[in-house]
Amino acid sequence: MRIVGGACKKRSLKVPKKGVRPTKGIVRGAIFNILGELIIDADVLDIFAGSGALGIEAVSRGAKHCVFVEKHPRLLRINITGLLHAKQARILSADFRLALRRLKRQSFDVIFADPPYNKEYVQITLKLIASHDLLKKDGIMVIEHSPLEEFALPETFTRFKSRKYGDSALSFIIKTVSVPSRSK
Repeated sequence: MRIVGGACKKRSLKVPKKGVRPTKGIVRGAIFNILGELIIDADVLDIFAGSGALGIEAVSRGAKHCVFVEKHPRLLRINITGLLHAKQARILSADFRLALRRLKRQSFDVIFADPPYNKEYVQITLKLIASHDLLKKDGIMVIEHSPLEEFALPETFTRFKSRKYGDSALSFIIKTVSVPSRSK
């Protein structure tokens, strides 16, 4: 697998032979075409990072920093060491639930989440991101999930775009600005 664009374009990533489902190059390309310049100088969170392809791609395309959340980060560490400066990356080696709780005082411009399909992790992840206020006001979240997987968005989030690529679907989500209700 290779980085699709930016400073690390065409550089190879190590990927486990089994146990992960790396985001395909065509899907990563589509994600970053949609994000466009929003990635420039962004603080990024890559949940269920796996090989780190999404977060590394983001930094390659101009993101300032990426926090990678991965329970088993052996290959992720190798990929980051070969491609990114230490100040551009931080790895949280923990279950995603614990890692997101640890991040509760931080917020991110872009959040990627690519959890195992059909395990209700999308729903849990969205709830934790909302409850810990991890997405900045003008931020965007990209969730990769099974096209068959249904999930409800917390009331503070809105899905503004969806795409399907074979057995993968992408949901682009923004934070909804809530307007306080007036009482009479």
